[in-house]
Amino acid sequence: MLALTGCEPALPDATGVGPRAEEKLGTRESDIRIANSLTTQELVVNAIAANHDANEALATSSLESLFDPDVMIPSGEVALMQNQLRDPFAQRFMAYLVGCALGEGETLEWLNPLQPSGSQRSEWAGSAGLCPWWRTEAPGDACLKRVTACLLARNNSRGFRVELSMRGELHEPALGIAEPFTLDAWTQPIDQLPTATSPVSSSVPCASRTSGAGRDCGWTMHSVGWCPAGQTIAVGAGGPPSCPSGTPLGSSSDARMVLRVCRGIAGCDSADARHVASSQGCSAGSTNPLPSPTTDPSVSFTCPSSGGYFTVMTAPWDSAAEGSANVGFTAGVQAPLSERAVYRIREGAFYGNLFGRYALRDDINVTVTLAAGKRDGYVINRPPSPQAEPIFKDLYACYDPGWVSGLAYATYRVCALPGTHEDCAARVTGPCWGSDTVATNRCEMQDGPLLGGDGDFEKCRDGANNPWAEPVTVYLNGACDLVDAQHRDLCKRRSEPPPPQDGSTSKR
Repeated sequence: MLALTGCEPALPDATGVGPRAEEKLGTRESDIRIANSLTTQELVVNAIAANHDANEALATSSLESLFDPDVMIPSGEVALMQNQLRDPFAQRFMAYLVGCALGEGETLEWLNPLQPSGSQRSEWAGSAGLCPWWRTEAPGDACLKRVTACLLARNNSRGFRVELSMRGELHEPALGIAEPFTLDAWTQPIDQLPTATSPVSSSVPCASRTSGAGRDCGWTMHSVGWCPAGQTIAVGAGGPPSCPSGTPLGSSSDARMVLRVCRGIAGCDSADARHVASSQGCSAGSTNPLPSPTTDPSVSFTCPSSGGYFTVMTAPWDSAAEGSANVGFTAGVQAPLSERAVYRIREGAFYGNLFGRYALRDDINVTVTLAAGKRDGYVINRPPSPQAEPIFKDLYACYDPGWVSGLAYATYRVCALPGTHEDCAARVTGPCWGSDTVATNRCEMQDGPLLGGDGDFEKCRDGANNPWAEPVTVYLNGACDLVDAQHRDLCKRRSEPPPPQDGSTSKR
């Protein structure tokens, strides 16, 4: 624990905005696959959540009335929000809040005061859909707690961009979202690595027309699979398991297609170390733009000795063409994998409420003020670092009992200075669940009743034993996904989950 000090810089007075995180998202009925790269500072010392008046206005108003230039009516609250949005942390916080609250395809317009007049219109994108009515009306207590859990789950001290599977239950039938969360049957690969500032080049459309399987643009993230230890397997979209002949795997249609396979659950570029192989058919030199037995692609490779995940990518051979790949796999391969099979490491639960005038400590109030002697310069007045106690009174996290060093891991996850338990976004309450007589369960259930088998902790409690509804349980693909290289001892697990068991070989 003491060796973890200084894993993130102290809280600054101001900072620039990092790259906007692209969000993977599910439907309202689905467990939410969503990226988290909201840093601890952006969550806890931004000028909206960490300002008493702005926080109260946010908790009691519709989002449109405070931010949408076509809806809002000039008022003291609107003026306050516009002023506080001069803080880059506040802009990042609101982007994540809207992502948690509004649904896929929804956007919320707002004015960016950091841009010149006439070009301030911007928008935040929805994704998870946990409180869609917040757009037009006050959110309500359950909504605020659910969005709080989502925000806290998406925070990590390192700012890593890691995709999560968030699971939980909704209990508001009057508002039409009472369906239990379900698990996506098909999990698409991710298109950006945790430490990268942008998606892999291959996932971006080509700037100009090009062809072949060696290009690094215009690819589609198709599916994730699992291959058995040491077994040689093949993936095809009409090509044979090995050239030049054999029974084709899958098929291509409408245009000649190409395939790429990468190690792990993320897409890759051709020069990436995770790149296994790319294929444009047995007659690779052919310029035939149409599907054929000699140009339909396939990739053969040997799975690592421990077994492992792999990613399949597809694309038209001609970047300007439109085609589709029906991907097939040799026997014994688990593919395409479901969300349950890809995200198997239960991290823990997050819960509480960061909204309302009394959510903050009395001595905390982040303000944005005009800089002395500067016509257009502003200063963000944040509390000093380190802070020995969390800035928000009611933010909590408990950890899955499968961690060897559960308290240390959970503290690392929610604290900017975890070795000293300082600058923390939340209080770690202990293990969410435990089978021994020493551990105290912080949650009454380790699998909520609305959907059996998804492993969501429910009815969780804080350190004073007060119950909190609306927790969010997080599952990861890998135990060390949110831990940097210097602290890999924190992500040790008591046991590894068994290999995915997702049914028989599929063609899609």
